[in-house]
Amino acid sequence: MTIKQSDHVELYGIQMLRAIAALAVVVHHTLEESGGAIGKFSPDWLTTSGASGVDIFFVISGFIMFHVTFRDRRGPPTPGTFLFRRATRIYPFYWLCCLAVLTISAMGFLASNHYPARTIAGALILLPGNALLGTAWTLVFEMYFYLLFAATLWARSATLSVIATIAAILCLQVAGSLMPATATAKFLASPLSLEFCFGLVLGYGYAAWTRRERAWPVPPVMALVAMAVMAVVPLFVAHDATTSLPELPRIAAWGLPAVVVVASVLTIGAPRTAVARFLVLLGDASYALYLTHAFVMMGYGWLVKIPAVSRLPQQPVVILIVIIAIIIGLLAHLLVEKPLLGLVRRLTPARPARAAPVDQPLPEVAG
Repeated sequence: MTIKQSDHVELYGIQMLRAIAALAVVVHHTLEESGGAIGKFSPDWLTTSGASGVDIFFVISGFIMFHVTFRDRRGPPTPGTFLFRRATRIYPFYWLCCLAVLTISAMGFLASNHYPARTIAGALILLPGNALLGTAWTLVFEMYFYLLFAATLWARSATLSVIATIAAILCLQVAGSLMPATATAKFLASPLSLEFCFGLVLGYGYAAWTRRERAWPVPPVMALVAMAVMAVVPLFVAHDATTSLPELPRIAAWGLPAVVVVASVLTIGAPRTAVARFLVLLGDASYALYLTHAFVMMGYGWLVKIPAVSRLPQQPVVILIVIIAIIIGLLAHLLVEKPLLGLVRRLTPARPARAAPVDQPLPEVAG
């Protein structure tokens, strides 16, 4: 795929935003673990607010899937090619992390957890209600979205793909709410999948807007405003635990502001400072950081049970744990995830990147 220089404009902002969203989740989980220490300090609203990083990720995912699929005049990839590339991106490193969890469990460090074969198989496939790694619940939503979106690519129309994906998600939500109460029914009925739809609509609107060569109307400063709103929302929305907000209020309180956040970074250009370049690098490593920080949290959870550590003021401990998580995430990305992805792509058969050209060019995201 040939990408014009103008196609890169928003990708830098998206990469930086991925880093910020991943850091928000890492801080959220670190503050949750610090709540078990005598020296805990974080108020409920602050601990809860970092969970909104997931909502930003979901909106980004919807936007990026539209962007990479319909920016090329040759048309979208075939459904098989699309799913193949997403599966080879998601599963190999995730499976390594699952293997690490099973190894730690076999060594007796997760004695309270029991993983029957059915749970392991379901977790490896990313089926609802099966988990080895706590953070993997978001990957179940990702794969669900990819499957529905891929099915619409047969139409080879940006407009039809957006409409059909949203319609399928809404219909399945209704079906899930009518089904007997099971993990699958709860998953299908969850409104969180609407956040992918928000990203799709944003991607479609951005493509249509930039085709007319108009200046994008959402300035980067709006991201700061929207993220500030997302941070303080837990003060005003009732929630039972610091894990997150209830799903339906969450869509309004975090999902809609997340759309503003993503829209605000689309005009950010190439990084010019060391901090911006680091955020781009961390954005590249965000998947590895998101998965591997769960192991750092296991270690921190063990540390806070030690009385001498528990009595310490946890502010510097939290900062140290976050730094350790970042370092491990970066190393995992550079030394494991990237080489593994390259190996998988080399060993798997080549697939045609695109379907046959369409008669009418689809809208490009830029230019």
